[in-house]
Amino acid sequence: MVLEVKQPRPMWEILFSSHHTDVGLLYTLLSLTAFIIGGALAIAIRTELFLPGGQMHIITDPETFNRIFTVHGTNMLFLWLLPFASGMGNYLIPIMVKYRDMAWPKLNAVAFWMIPVGMALIWMGFADTSWMAYPPFSTTRAPGPAAEMWIFGLKILGISSILGAINFVVTILKMKHPDLPLMKTSLFVWSTLSTSLMILVAMPSFAAALIMLYTDRLGVSGFFNPEMGGDPVAYLHLFWFTFHPEVYIFLLPAVGMMYELTPKFSRKPIFSYQSGVTAFVLLSIVGFASWAHHMFATGMSFTEKTVFMVGTLAAVPASAMHVFNWLATMWGGRIRFSSPMAFVTGGMVLFFFAGAGGIVNTAMPLDFLTHGSYWVVGHFHLFVMGMITFCFVGFLFYMFPFITGRMYNEKAAMVMFWLFFIGVSTIFLTQHVLGLYGQPRRTFDYVPVQPIIILNQISTVGAWITASGAALFIGILIHGTMKGKYADMKDPFKLDEVYYPIAAKEPHH
Repeated sequence: MVLEVKQPRPMWEILFSSHHTDVGLLYTLLSLTAFIIGGALAIAIRTELFLPGGQMHIITDPETFNRIFTVHGTNMLFLWLLPFASGMGNYLIPIMVKYRDMAWPKLNAVAFWMIPVGMALIWMGFADTSWMAYPPFSTTRAPGPAAEMWIFGLKILGISSILGAINFVVTILKMKHPDLPLMKTSLFVWSTLSTSLMILVAMPSFAAALIMLYTDRLGVSGFFNPEMGGDPVAYLHLFWFTFHPEVYIFLLPAVGMMYELTPKFSRKPIFSYQSGVTAFVLLSIVGFASWAHHMFATGMSFTEKTVFMVGTLAAVPASAMHVFNWLATMWGGRIRFSSPMAFVTGGMVLFFFAGAGGIVNTAMPLDFLTHGSYWVVGHFHLFVMGMITFCFVGFLFYMFPFITGRMYNEKAAMVMFWLFFIGVSTIFLTQHVLGLYGQPRRTFDYVPVQPIIILNQISTVGAWITASGAALFIGILIHGTMKGKYADMKDPFKLDEVYYPIAAKEPHH
């Protein structure tokens, strides 16, 4: 398939369009904006923690610190990871299922335009609930109207996700070409289908929790208030029934993107299509079988904990199926390590580190030691800032010539890759060790003990390295869009070049 590049169009034409490529582009631009702004908050947090005692004067009090990391977490999860995956899905899914557009183009545009509204509420409110909003703090102490704005912002983003998910499911299952069986579609299509079905199952419980939280704050109910017969742990069940599957909702689109890039840049077919589909289905189910592993410390019975421990471990072979598939595809391939492939490979390495840290949290005795510490911060961020963000950036570089008709600066992209890889590894591998030293997460200050100070400083230096990579990233995208060389649209990454092995010397006669 060769894409025909249109002439540049006025911005208003893209803004008011409901065509799937235009809506996909809007999703992508908004998500990149959120990524940079949310990243700036992360740099502020880490700079403040460079020394104990709030000596950097970046953040002056614990309440401001709480507000910053609440908005940082909410922003990165709901305004960077989800919209970017939706953007790439919008751009590619109709093409991959051979249909002219999404099933409901106008509904698709509505789903996008709900996101800036939710984004405005979250950013203007700047709540201090933390992105998890655990009661009783979120029902009794978190000041309004910031917390109410956060709740309504998330409600709007949740509805947007559900509308988008319905559109993807119907487009894939009902609008695909009749001559195209589902088992012949791209694995990216399978990743989007799995993600969308998970959203439809997972989101309602969090929507219910937010309504209960809001009425508790108004004082008209006591769902999570023990004085009125409620139970704060009930909120945890509702929350994690959404947000453990949500981790896979973030992860699976990145896995689908890796299935697109790995065979192309290895220049050989995917090793096992069927195992990829099987792993997507298994992860979609297992995601709902392990929510309470976030709650081992809440007083559940040993039997309940064991069930959720086993359910969590079931994710390991499913994830390993994907990793073995990628490695087997690369094995013996004629790999071209352009920047998209470099990001995919780096994402695989960080995925392994993140998974290895997660196994520790699965085992009950070890989870009690690491729960609520910086170990969990390091583990979670190796997924979202490591594996998922690496795949997203690599896929964006791959799509860049198809979207803009131009090529970005490849050397600058490789420099950016190494800045990201070194920076992210430095931040979050160090935070695992901080967790073992006992530093609790979500704290404005820490004990001024020499190892903890040094480890925080190493982590902060890693954040500055990553920030320089992010600045370079934006520069690459802007420069490539405006002044990049025109791309060879048939083969922008030279993947079809004829391969000449070194000729063996002819024997002497």
